[in-house]
Amino acid sequence: MLLWRKVCAVVLPLYALIGSAVSFYRVAYRVTITPMIVEATLQTNAEEAMGVLSPQLFLWVFLNLIIAIAFCFWRWRMDFPFSKAPLHAITAIALFAALYWGNDRLHRSANQRYPFNVVVSTADYIHLRNLMQAERTMPQYNTASVPDTLDIVLVIGESMRADHLSINGYERPTTPRLEKRNNLISLPHIYSEHTHTAASVPHILTRADSTNHASTYEETSFISIFKQEGFRTAWLSNQDLGEAFAPFIGECDTMVFANSGKTVFVFSEWTDGQLLPIVAQMQEERHSKNLYIIHTIGSHWYYNNHVPQEFQKFQPITSNRVVTSNTAEQVVNSYDNTALYLDFFLDSLISLFSDRNALIVYQSDHGESLGEDNHWLHAGGAEETKYPAAMIWYSDRYAQENAEKVDALKSNAFRHYRTDYIFHSILHAANLEAAEKGADVFEK
Repeated sequence: MLLWRKVCAVVLPLYALIGSAVSFYRVAYRVTITPMIVEATLQTNAEEAMGVLSPQLFLWVFLNLIIAIAFCFWRWRMDFPFSKAPLHAITAIALFAALYWGNDRLHRSANQRYPFNVVVSTADYIHLRNLMQAERTMPQYNTASVPDTLDIVLVIGESMRADHLSINGYERPTTPRLEKRNNLISLPHIYSEHTHTAASVPHILTRADSTNHASTYEETSFISIFKQEGFRTAWLSNQDLGEAFAPFIGECDTMVFANSGKTVFVFSEWTDGQLLPIVAQMQEERHSKNLYIIHTIGSHWYYNNHVPQEFQKFQPITSNRVVTSNTAEQVVNSYDNTALYLDFFLDSLISLFSDRNALIVYQSDHGESLGEDNHWLHAGGAEETKYPAAMIWYSDRYAQENAEKVDALKSNAFRHYRTDYIFHSILHAANLEAAEKGADVFEK
């Protein structure tokens, strides 16, 4: 911009205008630019827009514009003797491109920051929208008699392993509320073939299994089947609009991102409790048949960011975002606090559905390594990451109307299943059935 006055006069005020707005929301609301923010911006209405506008925002933008315009006037009056301006420009651009594309860590970091995040997030949003609208084949299925009123809730957990829940025998009291709940069945022997979210979530939602991976993206998920049978379908997320599961989000009537301006690359606080008012509000609309997919942030690293302070019972907790810079005790304590908060979240969710004909299925996408054999977090394929937590709760009314299914669930509680049991079990729970049967916890 110093080299060419005309470029400076056009680009710098625009850079300041957008950048000042981005920086204001980063500081005031702790949000950053993501594909979900682009979605929210494009889909917002006047009333929603007014809720995030303020005098402070306009003052901050105005101040930045004044500074940028003043600089442009100064530059316009200066006559810099850049006889080799083209060479300087080419050299600068080449050096920057080499750094940006040659260093993968810098490339990823830059993409999370202004101005790159605006360009990258907009491009990602367009790509994800195209994925959502791509046509796929609906699996063949049979229907008996779908109830007139029914709520099916699938909670997709994040990184919670079965052996850190006291309901499964863990020595620490990490699930005190759920252990007091009637009609709650834990499934402690679920195996996840995949140990990272991008692969495990599509596997959970579709007819794919260990012998048939092709159907993951060739077919729709069970969401489309429920939608065709008259269910209102909603994706309520506390994670991002991931490329791997964008096609399935696109099958839903409604999608809501509770923290659309958050990303796992920016360490800031957000918790799953923010999803509860959204569910409660949707229930007030009184649709008779609902399918909710609730995608939680759960036990994603950095653990402390996803647990309110009042649930940080196990101490001392981690103090460094580099996992190996903490002691094993700190990591386990922080992780167990996420289990304690999951206990609160699921118990609160159950309360919202206790007087309805309802079924809540909790399935974590995978487990987590907590220092075993010097393995940490997930996605590495360590054995402990392959046994995620799973639980199913049913209301009294659901039990009355589906006694055989409930008896089968109790009988199957300690059987070993892969996560592909979800597809067939959720369909059967609503008196639907895939043409090709598979693992089903509601069938003896």
